[in-house]
Amino acid sequence: MAEVEKPVTLASDRAVPDSSGAGESRVTTVDEIGMDKIRTLAEQGHTKSQFKLGMYHFKREEHDKAISWLTSASKMGDMQALFQLAIMHYDGIGTLANLTKGVELLKMVVDNGDPAFQFLIPHAQYNLGMAAFMGYGMPQNDDLAEHYWLQAGKEGDPDGSIAAQSQLGMFYTRRDTKDLKKAFYWHYFAAENGNLESKGALGVMYYTGGGTDADRELAFKCLCEASERGSLYAQGNLVVYYYESRLFTRAAHCAWSIAQTDDVKAAAEKIGLLLAFVRRGVALGCFYYARCLQTGRGVQKNESEAVQYFKKAIEACPLTASELQQKLKNDEL
Repeated sequence: MAEVEKPVTLASDRAVPDSSGAGESRVTTVDEIGMDKIRTLAEQGHTKSQFKLGMYHFKREEHDKAISWLTSASKMGDMQALFQLAIMHYDGIGTLANLTKGVELLKMVVDNGDPAFQFLIPHAQYNLGMAAFMGYGMPQNDDLAEHYWLQAGKEGDPDGSIAAQSQLGMFYTRRDTKDLKKAFYWHYFAAENGNLESKGALGVMYYTGGGTDADRELAFKCLCEASERGSLYAQGNLVVYYYESRLFTRAAHCAWSIAQTDDVKAAAEKIGLLLAFVRRGVALGCFYYARCLQTGRGVQKNESEAVQYFKKAIEACPLTASELQQKLKNDEL
């Protein structure tokens, strides 16, 4: 499951999704030239102008003003404003964190019947699923998390929450909720809808035959596409593909590149990927590069340097390093 080191942030980006259908969390922007007119309209009680003004102040980190205008808009029935307030209360942005209130506001978004705001519902359902899964703002409940994500995923429809689709792919690979066919189904649609983590995961599933028939050609295609988009997770698994195909020079070169990642958290933030995925990718790169150095495969043999990269693999992801160490002991690597 995705690694979470602090209370989960309610949105992939701390901004309200708009109704354009152009992504999980596009920000409604305000033309600076029109600010005076928008402010005047907001002061006259124009709901949409109040929301826009609230988001304008939010982007400028003027959180007190943002909360004031967003609250005014939400009282007039603007669900985008309510969604943003939910995020701010949950994450403690401009106010004291109140997980319970954040969850309550998200439920109000889900229950709203206004056709103009139906596009928000999958995003709110995804975030409620995360809250239920982590037990923040409500009791921990895997079944409820799955329920919310299934609703949000909309059977793989690109108008659903792509984040929820990817999350379901990961949910069904957990030991307690394992169903690899379901995992493949959801990773497939999330990847088709542009999710980078799922594209890498799909490559691994094609390679191992997890939840689908093994297909090395499709595995290579998915891993290359995700790698080109910056996924260290996919790059690490591409190293495995090269190494097990006995393409040691390629494996060593790719592994060396990954192994130069010194700050895993910073890399995850820069790419915008889940930390757990990045940790595993970097650990794979470090460990396989160490093995290449140890054996002289694809690179000049250097056992002392190999030790340093083995240590770096452990630092990046102890669990992944432990799995690979066991493979090494079994003479499988």
